[in-house]
Amino acid sequence: MLILIVAATGMWQPSCAQVASDRPAEHSPRGALWRSAAVPGWGQVYNGHHIKVPFVYAALGALVVSTVQNQRDYTLYRDAFRYKAFQELVDAGQLDSNPNADLMPAYNTLAAEFGPISSRPIETRRNNFRRNRDLSAIGIGFVYGLALLDAYVSAHLIDFDVEDDLSIRLHVSPDGLGPAVGYRF
Repeated sequence: MLILIVAATGMWQPSCAQVASDRPAEHSPRGALWRSAAVPGWGQVYNGHHIKVPFVYAALGALVVSTVQNQRDYTLYRDAFRYKAFQELVDAGQLDSNPNADLMPAYNTLAAEFGPISSRPIETRRNNFRRNRDLSAIGIGFVYGLALLDAYVSAHLIDFDVEDDLSIRLHVSPDGLGPAVGYRF
């Protein structure tokens, strides 16, 4: 881990035999990738694209908040479902006592909000919260990967020179066999 941090921060400097002193340092796509892998957004800062960092953190923050909220709701509905499903079996006479009686406060929280409720809608909502939690976690990985890819590709394109004049010029010139048509960017 320490080697990764040292390599990503650039604290390790190659010897004079490895790099000629008269040559300017190149912008490293690999350096941008490692920086972005260490801390999301650091690769964008390294590339000089500071405006992208708030978007990276806003997306990651929103997905983290969504993951935490869905996990909290999933846990509440999971516990309420465990209590209510067994309580329905007790009420039907199939069980003597509810083995999940300690989860009654979770069910009471939902019952206070919605009134008496059966286990089927609780189960449906529990499954929805679990799915949303999982999708939010996948989204975190997707945004993180996209930030890595953006830093790497932007570092490759940082030296790409685009002139203001992007026109194509056609020219016709006489040739021994007839006119020759050419173009020039």
